[in-house]
Amino acid sequence: MYLRTFFSLLITTIVLTITGYFLVVKVIFGQKIPLTPCTMVVSDGKFINDNYKRYQFNGVVTLWLKNNMITVFGVYETNEGKKKLTRNLLLDHVKTEGNIVTGTVKSINISPSDQVDDNGNFFSAKDERLNIHFKKIKKGEYLVMINNNWISSCKEN
Repeated sequence: MYLRTFFSLLITTIVLTITGYFLVVKVIFGQKIPLTPCTMVVSDGKFINDNYKRYQFNGVVTLWLKNNMITVFGVYETNEGKKKLTRNLLLDHVKTEGNIVTGTVKSINISPSDQVDDNGNFFSAKDERLNIHFKKIKKGEYLVMINNNWISSCKEN
């Protein structure tokens, strides 16, 4: 009688422990996109702009997925010199499927202190599609690809 009760409790404890473990792993590691603002710090990033000219960017890009917004702040350097870049992109028609967020750029708000000419789009122009792919590296950190041409790591704030 006592032996049967002991084994029943043992099996129940093992099953509950395994179930709890898988639930915790799913909650912690199952998150496919960041739930809080996610920041990418870019140092000496070398790129080509919409006019096919080389530039270097040093700055911060923050993805505010809950607010459908991307903010960009940094220094944009070309052969003509360094310029301050301060702007945000507001997104519309945002959809999330698994680890992919898609949307359309509704507007680009350029700060009065932004010194880069209006021709230089960062990621996408107004009314263009924007695709953001996330791959979780570890808790609170993701590998991000924007429009198949921008790859960076992103850390949740």
